Amino acid sequence: MRINVLSITKKISQLLNRRQKKQSIALLGLFVVMSLFQVVGVAAIFPFVNLVMDPTLVETNTMLHTLYEMFSFSSSQSFVTAIGLAVFVLIVVSNAISALTLWAKTKFVMGLNHTLSTKLLSHYLSKSYTFFLNRNTSEMSKNLIAEVFQLTNNLLIPLFDLVANSFMVLLLVALLLSTEFVPTLLAMLVIGGSYALITYRVKKKVKNAGVVRLNANKERYKVTNEALSGIKATKLFGREQYFIDKFSNSSQRFTSMETYVRTTSELPRYFLEALAFGGIILLVVILNLVQENTSEIIPLVSLFAFAGYRLLPSLQKIFNSLTSIYFNQAILDALHADLTDASDMENLQKEVKKLSFSQKIVLDHVTFFYPKSGIPTIRDISLTIPKQSSIGFVGTTGSGKTTLVDILMGLLIPQEGTMYIDGVVLDSQNCRSWQRNIAYVPQDIFLSDDTIGKNIAFGIPDDCIDHAQVRHASQLASLDVFIEQDLVHGYDTMIGERGVRLSGGQRQRIGLARALYRNPDVLVLDEATSSLDGETETSVLSSIKQASGDRTLITIAHRLSTVRDCDVIYMVDDGRIVDFGTYDSLLSTNRHFMKMAKLL
Repeated sequence: MRINVLSITKKISQLLNRRQKKQSIALLGLFVVMSLFQVVGVAAIFPFVNLVMDPTLVETNTMLHTLYEMFSFSSSQSFVTAIGLAVFVLIVVSNAISALTLWAKTKFVMGLNHTLSTKLLSHYLSKSYTFFLNRNTSEMSKNLIAEVFQLTNNLLIPLFDLVANSFMVLLLVALLLSTEFVPTLLAMLVIGGSYALITYRVKKKVKNAGVVRLNANKERYKVTNEALSGIKATKLFGREQYFIDKFSNSSQRFTSMETYVRTTSELPRYFLEALAFGGIILLVVILNLVQENTSEIIPLVSLFAFAGYRLLPSLQKIFNSLTSIYFNQAILDALHADLTDASDMENLQKEVKKLSFSQKIVLDHVTFFYPKSGIPTIRDISLTIPKQSSIGFVGTTGSGKTTLVDILMGLLIPQEGTMYIDGVVLDSQNCRSWQRNIAYVPQDIFLSDDTIGKNIAFGIPDDCIDHAQVRHASQLASLDVFIEQDLVHGYDTMIGERGVRLSGGQRQRIGLARALYRNPDVLVLDEATSSLDGETETSVLSSIKQASGDRTLITIAHRLSTVRDCDVIYMVDDGRIVDFGTYDSLLSTNRHFMKMAKLL
């Protein structure tokens, strides 16, 4: 049990920066001060009650007599009153320090929640593109928002509570042992032993419940994301009940585990409180039998009662903390693995300059495997793309053309062969510099629930947006007339989540304007018009042709009309370049190309 807690503490320490480590040490010091004041407050009860029961102690007790003489009290009654007020102030101060400690602890942990969430998002965004091919976005969203909060609220706070209450218990027990050794020892063996035994028995079950809860929560987020992201298909196919049932199953497991742990952490309190306070009553009965003067036992009983009032909640909080720590250990393990992998953070944080591109892009015998796949998606491809040329890639679904373009954009680094930009080898170290030259227009344009202007200047802080460039990019995408004449609020028009208030052609034009806002040297179109009707496609293609200018244009297409004007068209099949040429030359020599053009 102790080793696990130390291991958990070590992992948490690795998640903290230097400033946070110093803050945590200061917080531990505050816990010690709080515990000392709480125990001193309890310890003061015993002499005070003794003094109330026997005012003559002012004369017989050396310390009390010294205080009496030092402050020149006129009577024992006024001295007792002053001591009572001092004890009251001491209790108030100790509780004020406890309140301050609670504030400091909560502020530190909630600040850590912010820091860890931000740090985790930074780690995710610093990863290479292949990382995201193997991770579910709903799982990452869950980790960022729900699980980081669960970690800080239900593991870090319990860990601090464990430390603070352990100090409290040790000091209180030391006080009671110095007063009545045997009764205290027996009480701690019974009560402390009971908590230790229960903790030992439930620890493994609680840890397993934490794993089940983590997986169930992951499934809840996944199902929710699938149901709502595909709401059109969900409604059209009548699959609402399928997602409801799937979510319900995961939610039921999540709820069951939470219920089990919360109940397990609270149940011992009722039994042990009854045992402890029943023990105090039993102590009164025993002392009443063995001592003739019952007035002598009242101060002692008051001490044990007040100590029990402080001690039992601390013991229960220690048990609750251990239970919560074990339950949430699976979250710590999962987030620790993500947060301590800083392999790509340096590339994200450093300033990136454009990689010089004035001549050509070359692929030299490039082969690429996706992770965990034994079959190459791209097989020994070599080609050259001169600057300011227009290149098209065509082929059936799954032929490898999108993967090939992802390699050209530096999103994927081939395992075999080399890619050159003006003779410079492209690798994981300079791929971000190469991507500064590129803008990308996919088939499905992601639009945030924001204004048209901010969607064009995607990812740019409001005070850094170049509004003149936004308008220029809109003109190149043939979007300016629609925005400035048809929309009352112009570029400040809110477009709704995922652009639901726009037509398909308008969304594609915003995607094109977003790409052109970067003023790229290379413009990549990935099936950018395949979802549009013929007339809209013709209009958007005309805008693209106008906007391409002296840029290098790389197009992936199913429809051959999209690549008709390309300088070279590459036919991709089973990860290989099987033919290439102009539109007219392929149309006259390649039967498969003729079929794609629907001429055969």
